[in-house]
Amino acid sequence: MKRTKPLAPWLPGRFGRMTREELDAESDQYDAEFSATGAKRVANARPHPRRRGRPAKRANEKAARVLITIPPELLSAADAAAKKRGLTRAGLVRQAVVDWLSRQARPRKSA
Repeated sequence: MKRTKPLAPWLPGRFGRMTREELDAESDQYDAEFSATGAKRVANARPHPRRRGRPAKRANEKAARVLITIPPELLSAADAAAKKRGLTRAGLVRQAVVDWLSRQARPRKSA
């Protein structure tokens, strides 16, 4: 029996040695219709037992962002003071507001 020339010798393994008829017969098993409508859903089938990420903060614990305008000289002096005390700029402003509010709460001495 005479063997015919392989159809695509560059294909890997045994597929490179097959004829047109053999390749067609081999690929027929993959020609079945596929429908995913009856497939079981895999992702997020069950919620995770614990909440992921950072724990949620209560409303009174959340920080608010504030935009303020400060002259450049005052800002550089504030940055230098914050660095000297080991604070961030926001930490220095927060501390200044707390100090100011505590001074306002004290009764003033009358003259």
